[in-house]
Amino acid sequence: MNTLLNDIKYALRQLRKSPGFTVISVLSLAFAIGANSGVFTIINALFLRPVIPLRPNEVVNVTMVREAADRSYRPFSYSEFSFLRDSNEVFADVVAFRFAAVGVRARGGAEMRRRFGFIVSDHYFSMLGATPAAGRFFMPEESRPNANIPVAVVSHSLWRSLAGKRDFSALDVSINGEPWTVVGVAPEGFSGGNALFAPDIWLPLGMASRVNKAFGQGRADRDLADPANFALYVIGRLQPGLTLDAAKIRLKALTARFSMIAADAADGPHTLEIALRSRFNMSTEPSSDGPLRLFGALLLGMAAVVLLVACLNLANMFLARNVTRSQELAVRLALGASRWRIIRILSVEGLTIALMGGAAGMLLSYLVNALLLDSLMGNSSLSSLGFSLVLDAKPDIRVLLATLVFCTTATLVFAIGPALHTTREIARGSLSLHPSARTTTDRWGRLFSGRHCLLIAQLALSLGLLFSAGLFYRAAHSASRFDPGFAPEGDLVADIDYSLVNRNEASVRTSVAAIMDAMGVHPAVREVAVASHIPFGHVDNNFDVSTVNYSSGSRRARGRLAYISANYFDTIGVKFLRGRDFTDLEWRHPEGPQVAIIDECMAAALFPGENPVGRYVERTRGPDEVASEPMEIIGVVAAHWDKVFSEGPPPRLFFPLARQSPLRVFVHLRCEAADAVASGALREQVRKEFHALDPAIPLVQLVPFKVILDGNVELWSMRFVSALFGTFGIVALLLAVVGVYGVKAFAVARRTREIGIRMALGGQSRQIFVIFIRQGAVQIVIGLGIGLLLSLAIGRLLASMLLRVSPNDLVVLVSAALPLAVAALLACWIPARRAAKVDPMEALRYE
Repeated sequence: MNTLLNDIKYALRQLRKSPGFTVISVLSLAFAIGANSGVFTIINALFLRPVIPLRPNEVVNVTMVREAADRSYRPFSYSEFSFLRDSNEVFADVVAFRFAAVGVRARGGAEMRRRFGFIVSDHYFSMLGATPAAGRFFMPEESRPNANIPVAVVSHSLWRSLAGKRDFSALDVSINGEPWTVVGVAPEGFSGGNALFAPDIWLPLGMASRVNKAFGQGRADRDLADPANFALYVIGRLQPGLTLDAAKIRLKALTARFSMIAADAADGPHTLEIALRSRFNMSTEPSSDGPLRLFGALLLGMAAVVLLVACLNLANMFLARNVTRSQELAVRLALGASRWRIIRILSVEGLTIALMGGAAGMLLSYLVNALLLDSLMGNSSLSSLGFSLVLDAKPDIRVLLATLVFCTTATLVFAIGPALHTTREIARGSLSLHPSARTTTDRWGRLFSGRHCLLIAQLALSLGLLFSAGLFYRAAHSASRFDPGFAPEGDLVADIDYSLVNRNEASVRTSVAAIMDAMGVHPAVREVAVASHIPFGHVDNNFDVSTVNYSSGSRRARGRLAYISANYFDTIGVKFLRGRDFTDLEWRHPEGPQVAIIDECMAAALFPGENPVGRYVERTRGPDEVASEPMEIIGVVAAHWDKVFSEGPPPRLFFPLARQSPLRVFVHLRCEAADAVASGALREQVRKEFHALDPAIPLVQLVPFKVILDGNVELWSMRFVSALFGTFGIVALLLAVVGVYGVKAFAVARRTREIGIRMALGGQSRQIFVIFIRQGAVQIVIGLGIGLLLSLAIGRLLASMLLRVSPNDLVVLVSAALPLAVAALLACWIPARRAAKVDPMEALRYE
């Protein structure tokens, strides 16, 4: 132990004598290890840290799938849930939940905020292994259908924001304008099984009929006791010791008994299925985390490449430093020190640098991750939904151990390898006590020496990283500049959610009509319209539609449904291709004609090559079941996008707004001047006019459409990945340039005597300059050639993650290779210029 402490003290003294070498080494490792620690911290939070406190591998999603070609999923009724809960062949416990969105306001508070929540059965928290941070969780009597006991459990973050420094018992809230009692606080970070987002509030199942469905897309459920009310989603905990495969076998017998109580036997047979819960999926259908895990592995791989480039660079620097210390090391060996003792001294120096770089890197990764989370939490598109971000990017014991592994691995690469090489050369006599002793090698030996091979590897890896960064940058640029098929500039969007104040349909229609009439005469507003959905929002309403009395046979298509007012397409800038818009009678009155408008994608799917205007369609749920009356198509509009990561615009169908009177609506205000939309004064004026029309209007958000589009999570993620890979690429570029310069500068220093002899024998400065530049250029070409092959392989690996960008994009490849080649040649040029200016007499006198 004392010997190790002495080695550390000696290492610190040696590093203090070379401050430039130490600073460059520590900074190089800080960026590289920081990148690895930062990425591993995110991966640890997303994939490794348990999100279900109690035996997460036993918790499964339970789904009901229709045994038909479409294999459609449906929720469970309360009676079906009760059957599963009472069965004990497969599950130790079963709980039910349903999504909801509610308006929450602290008692006496001025502002109501939309909060995403779960309506849950009793045992929900205990089954997931959660214990209350304060108060209690729901009692069985509070979760019975129609119990109507207004109690709630809030998240830890919502409790802090509402209660402040007050005691838990002093917290009273208003939910949807009615008083509720908060009986408990969930533990900090509890999300119900999601690694990213969590609900802010949980309500008992007995209040389901009093609370509207999530995001204003549906009314409160009818009586849960109704066997045909399919409203619940189910998760279960397997019996102790029961594997997933064994549970699936037992589930077959349970399905046979379950089918006897199913209320929709006419819809065909259904099958129970179970699957491990996704750590990210918020939908109710089974999904895999495989794509995200693949992306996480790729991200960690890229970070590891940055660390490898840094280690190769430091290995060159340590090789050069060891050569300059060859006299000291040779003396130690001559005085009786063993070769392994010398290796340990050099390795401890490397480990000391690695630990200092690791400590700086962890601090850097913590700061960068904090900025990342602040950026995600500040995303206006997400904050309007009412989620809480539960991603915890603080380092824990796993991150500390991983960082230690990174430091140790780096030491093995850049310190121990050069130490072995140096001591071996000294033992062979290639590096002796006399300073003029040098190894003579031929031209190819110099070109492909150990240091130069490391340099070539650095260049190849750096090109691969730069190419990856360029691909993602091109994808992000393409995503941010592509034509969505409408004009977001100059459009001010008001997000209004009437489900937060429990309005009935007649009241919603009256309020929306009043807004349309008032905004229609506003001097700053050119066009006004209302819609139930917004492009690039986070909620879709998918449907099946089929033709009626069509001469070419029945056709069926799936697409997006939206309820809109008249003038919607003119307001958002979508062109009419055929037919006409809705009239006031059609969109304001529920008894109006059964009409619809489709887009050109839906027209191509249902009526290829024909004019759809005047034909009829009907919404369908199953292959033969009609779910609506026939509707006449009165118009066809141009296709427009609603997602960044999609192959093309989806087929669409538009109904008159009064046909459903949706609870959540988006009011589009096309203003006279586009710059006025960005003006806070205009938004405040519109907000006041809304309040004057109806003080209780639940205005969730009032922002320019451009803000919603720019805040889209898909765009944000693409920009983030582009910036992350760009940072990796820039760090790799800088490390490669430093590595090239270091190797060439050291080569000039070692060959000073040879250069002096050449010059004394009549060699010209220009010839010396060309020798060094040519050797560097050959190595750069070889490195870039290998990097080219590596880049093409990386492009194929990233192909599925890129958006409208070829994985073999020539522009990106040239843009990545050119600056790397120029920077590397410049790094060669400076030492070559120094070599050309060597004074032969000074060189020979020095030797």
